[in-house]
Amino acid sequence: FSRTYAPKQSKMALFAVFCMGALSLAAGEVDLPRSFPIQGRLVFPNKLPVPPTPISLNGGEYETISRVDGSFTFHDVRPGIHLLDVLSTVAMFSQVKVNLPSESEGPIRCLEYRHPGAAKQPIAHPLELVANAKLFYFEQRPKVSVMGMIMGNPMLLMMGVMVLMLTVFPKMLGGDAMKEFQEQQEQMQKQMGETNDPMAMFSKLLSGDLGPAEPQGR
Repeated sequence: FSRTYAPKQSKMALFAVFCMGALSLAAGEVDLPRSFPIQGRLVFPNKLPVPPTPISLNGGEYETISRVDGSFTFHDVRPGIHLLDVLSTVAMFSQVKVNLPSESEGPIRCLEYRHPGAAKQPIAHPLELVANAKLFYFEQRPKVSVMGMIMGNPMLLMMGVMVLMLTVFPKMLGGDAMKEFQEQQEQMQKQMGETNDPMAMFSKLLSGDLGPAEPQGR
């Protein structure tokens, strides 16, 4: 009796398990793992072409490469908070924190960080990331500037002031003052030729005793 009805009982048991599974799926008791795509586009200033650029989530947990038009997509990303980095070698892009909801119909929230320490700003999804600055790996050679060389060299500045005083100052004195200035220069040269003691000459200059000026020959 048991041998005759044993296959029928096993079939009925399998049918009952199948029905229970179908009912549980219909009632939503079994939650299937959800995933979302993260989409965006890289933009260079002045509409320059975007080279293929690697992009990563969470330091390499998810990786992709931008297309020719700069667009990119991460497929089947689990809900949670993810950190998106653009690994470009020619430009600096913002870092984006993407919050994928646990519900399938929930909104995707994104925050943009332009640079470390900058204030966070909300950004819409799909992402549109514009390059913030161009990267330079070598120091640019400074341009040669004559004015920069003159203004940056104190010795040249002093020489320029002295030349200016020698050329402009005598003209500002006038005729009579210029003659008196020349007479004093000639008298100082004569006295320096007569004495060999520089200290005595210096003391005379301090005391103002330069001797009587010689009359000019007619």
